[in-house]
Amino acid sequence: MIMNFFRRLGIALLVIFVVSMESTQAEELKTIRIGVPDQSAGSKPFIGGPLGMAYIRHQLENEFKPKGVTIQWQFFKGAGPAINEALANRQLDFAYLGDLAAIIGKANGLPTRLLLGSRGSDSYLAATKTSGIKTLADLKGKRVAVYRGTADQLAFDRALQTVGLSEQNMQVINLDWNAGKAALAANRIDAVWGGMSLLALRGDKINIVAKSSDTGLRNTTQAGFFATQEFINRWPQATQQIVNILVRNAAEISDSKNRQSWSAEMAQQSQIPQALFLEQLPPNQLNFMTSPRLDAFLNGNLGSSISQAKNEGLIRSAFDASQWGDDHFVEQALKADHLTKHWPLYNTEGQVMAKD
Repeated sequence: MIMNFFRRLGIALLVIFVVSMESTQAEELKTIRIGVPDQSAGSKPFIGGPLGMAYIRHQLENEFKPKGVTIQWQFFKGAGPAINEALANRQLDFAYLGDLAAIIGKANGLPTRLLLGSRGSDSYLAATKTSGIKTLADLKGKRVAVYRGTADQLAFDRALQTVGLSEQNMQVINLDWNAGKAALAANRIDAVWGGMSLLALRGDKINIVAKSSDTGLRNTTQAGFFATQEFINRWPQATQQIVNILVRNAAEISDSKNRQSWSAEMAQQSQIPQALFLEQLPPNQLNFMTSPRLDAFLNGNLGSSISQAKNEGLIRSAFDASQWGDDHFVEQALKADHLTKHWPLYNTEGQVMAKD
């Protein structure tokens, strides 16, 4: 009887301890800090994709406000390098980063974990018609703007390799996205390598010469939504809630019936023409490009980018991309919303993997 009493007492104390710990953690979580690169062409801050949809619709605020938690968004004009600095200073809990910036941060000791993937984004080469640039091979000896430290840099170097060139064969100028476009429009440089917003420059004076997917999906840019390990450890439930929202948004974007509605939302916020969002995400690529899963394509291409960054001297030591991600959260979100069969797994070439 005495043993049963102490056993029941122990169980009761354990329950009280667990409940107390959960209550303490809930009280401690007051702010969730999210850092993203500002990709806007106008005055409003902007980030695309599922995270941008969450920002525009105030979905995270609506989810966490009843719990007394504030969502703090930080948009960085300095893109990846500035976000890494904020992560190093413990000013962020989550961040959206392109592959190179995320790789540099991780290699330098930032305790980030990849939670959701973003894949297959094209980079473009825009050139003035007076430059005579008609192909990537024509960049030799030219003045080309690239935003160093961002995912654009790796994509640019991969593109150059396909035609036997490197950055040493031209004058590469480090300019952010808006400065690069302005310099090209003013004819101060010959070409710019960058993202979707370059498509808006097409016209009488500027051509779009090439895009990264011309040489295969492996040469496109990968990115992701990252969390600090500390936040995951302390608030796994909050982490799951955020991932759940982003996965639902990805599913909405992946449905071709929603192309007009979500692209209109993105265009209004970013001041980038709606047609460019539709061009960047064609119907036949919707399922592949919107997949949030940490599959062989994402891990394999991140691994290749890590090796490339090491070979180019951008990081000192490589690391295992497959150990970087924590797919528990995205897979749980898929199960919760009955989406486990919505996105297949893709191999390193971007092809659907055969089922066992």
